[in-house]
Amino acid sequence: MNKSVTREPQQSPISQFMETRVGQYSMNHPQQKAINNAILSDLVIDCQLPLSIVENKNFRHFLSVVDSKYSPVTRRKLTSKVENLATERRSKLKTQLSNTDHVSVTVDIWFDRKMRGFLGVTVHCMEKDGERIQLKSNLLACDSFKGPHMAERICEQFEAICGEYSIKDKLDYIISDNASNMRKAFTVCFPIEQEDEVHDADHLDDPELWNDLTLEDQQTVDAAIAKKQSLQCFAHTLQLVVGDGLKETKVMTPSLSKLSKISSLLHTSTTFKEVFEAEFGERGIPAAVNTRWNSTLRQVKAVIQCDHRKLSHVLEKAGHNKLLFTVREWNKLKELVDILKPFGKATDMTQGEKIVTISSVVPSVLSLNQNLEQRKPQVHFLSGLFRSLQASLNKRFLGIFINVKMARTQDGIALPSLSRVAIRVLAVPTSSAPVERIFSHGGIILQPHRAQMTDRLLSNLVFCKCNAS
Repeated sequence: MNKSVTREPQQSPISQFMETRVGQYSMNHPQQKAINNAILSDLVIDCQLPLSIVENKNFRHFLSVVDSKYSPVTRRKLTSKVENLATERRSKLKTQLSNTDHVSVTVDIWFDRKMRGFLGVTVHCMEKDGERIQLKSNLLACDSFKGPHMAERICEQFEAICGEYSIKDKLDYIISDNASNMRKAFTVCFPIEQEDEVHDADHLDDPELWNDLTLEDQQTVDAAIAKKQSLQCFAHTLQLVVGDGLKETKVMTPSLSKLSKISSLLHTSTTFKEVFEAEFGERGIPAAVNTRWNSTLRQVKAVIQCDHRKLSHVLEKAGHNKLLFTVREWNKLKELVDILKPFGKATDMTQGEKIVTISSVVPSVLSLNQNLEQRKPQVHFLSGLFRSLQASLNKRFLGIFINVKMARTQDGIALPSLSRVAIRVLAVPTSSAPVERIFSHGGIILQPHRAQMTDRLLSNLVFCKCNAS
C-alpha cells in the first residue's frame, strides 16, 4: 500500500525577498532616495506630519499615483533616518560653531503633554559671510531632563551640552527667565566676581580715550570681555514691571472679570456665540493667560474694538445683563490699553531671533519711561497703575537711567577694536523667546494621538525642525 506523502511547501530563498519587484526602483536608486528624503524633510519635519503616515494605505496609494515605481518606506526605516539626519545636522552645526569666537545662548525648561521635562538651549553668534556679517541662530539641544529641576542638575546638563559643541570657552552671555533655579544654576556655573566700582565719568573728556587701544590695553579689555555673564530675559523683566503695575489696579478687577466671562462664553456657549457673531461677524475675544500679561492686553483690545452699545445689546439679548459694562468701566478699559500698548510693542520688538535685539533694550526702556511722562496729564482712572509702572521701570532698569557724561568722537577716528566688541555683543538675544519658540514646535509635534512618542525621537524631530538647512 502506497502511503501518500504530503510535502511541505518549499521555502522561498532569501534572495527572493532581497530582490526589488520588477518595474520598481531599487532602494539605492536616486529617485527612491529623493522621495524618501522629501517625505522626511518636507512632510515629517517641516509639515510636522506623523511618521505613521508612510504606512497609511491612502498615502501609499497617493505615492503610487505620483510615481508607480516608488517602493514605500516603512515607519521603522523612517525613524532611523530621523536619527541619521539629526546626527548629520549636529555635525554640521559643530563645524559652523568651530569657526566663531563668541556665542551667546538662551536656556529654558519645557514640559510636554506627558509631563516629561526637556532642557532647551539655543545658540546665537555673528558669522562672517564674505564682506557681510550675519546673525545666526540655531538649536543646540532639546534634551530630556529627568528628576528634580535643581540648579546643580540644570548646570550639569547645560555644561554637557556646551561640551558637546565645544563652546564653553566661547560662551559670553546666557539668557534665561527669572526663575530662581535658572538664576542659581548659572551662578553655580559662572560665579560672579565682585570688583571695586570705578567711576570714570569725570575722565571722558580725555581725548586719549578715543584713540584705538594699545596692545597692553587691548589684552586687558579682552580679558574683561571674556568673562561669561548670565542675563535675565528682557521680556520677562518687562512682564514683571507690568505685573507690578497690574497689582495696583484693583479698580479694574470687576471689568476684567466681566471680560474673562464674556471670552469664556464665546468658547463654551453656542447660543451666545451665535448672537455675538450675528452682530460682530467672526470677530472673537481671545482668552487671557495668567502668566502672560500681553494676552490680557490682546483680550482688552479685542473687546474695545467692538461697539459698546452693540455689545451691550448682545449681552442683554443673550440674558447676561450682569456682564454689561458701564460707560466708566468701558473708559477704564480704553485707558488700560493706551497705557500698556507701548509695553506690548517693546515686548514684541525685542523677541526677534534672526535680527539684532540687544541694541533695542536701552531705547525701549527710555521710550517707555518718556511715554509714561508724556501721558501723565491724560490719566483719569488708572493713576495707581501709572505710578506703579513708572516706579517698577526705574527700579528694575536702574542702570539705564543713570546720566553718564559722554564725549563725542571726532570724524575720521577709526576704532577697529570696537568692531570686535560689537560682533560679540550684537549677537546677544534680548529675551529667552528663541528657546520658547522651540517648545512651541515640540507642542505641535507631540499631538495627543502621538503621545507614545519616545523622548529621544521627539528631541530629534524638534532639533531637525529648528535646524533646517
